[in-house]
Amino acid sequence: MAKMKLAGGCQCGAARYSIDAPAIETAHCWCGMCRKIHGAIMVTFSIFPKDKFTLEKGGDDLGCYRSSPPARRYFCKNCGCPLYILSDNHPDIVELATGTLDGGAHPGHPDGKLCHMWVGSKVSWHPITDDLPQYEKSTPED
Repeated sequence: MAKMKLAGGCQCGAARYSIDAPAIETAHCWCGMCRKIHGAIMVTFSIFPKDKFTLEKGGDDLGCYRSSPPARRYFCKNCGCPLYILSDNHPDIVELATGTLDGGAHPGHPDGKLCHMWVGSKVSWHPITDDLPQYEKSTPED
């Protein structure tokens, strides 16, 4: 795994994190739950090894919403920014809302590790026009 350092945080700056590894993969999620939580028609998540993720500040400023039995979604209680997901099913990874990386940084996923997931529940009025792999539900690794 290539050495790299990424940083990011919430909109108001109360919560900050760093990551010492490139993303394992990045996926554009089209599910209805992400639509509601993020207020967007899709959200992009990058998956990182949990042991390379450090919450630098703002632990007391984070709220947690258990959106489904295995998933805990963390967000800033001050500005409402959704930051990351931890899952009981995958305790060794963190699913980071890619848009929270500073300056629109590339998450570092290897070529070919970018896809669309949960396209079976995407909005009907927005076509996916790229050639990335599309998965009806989650990714095959899940």
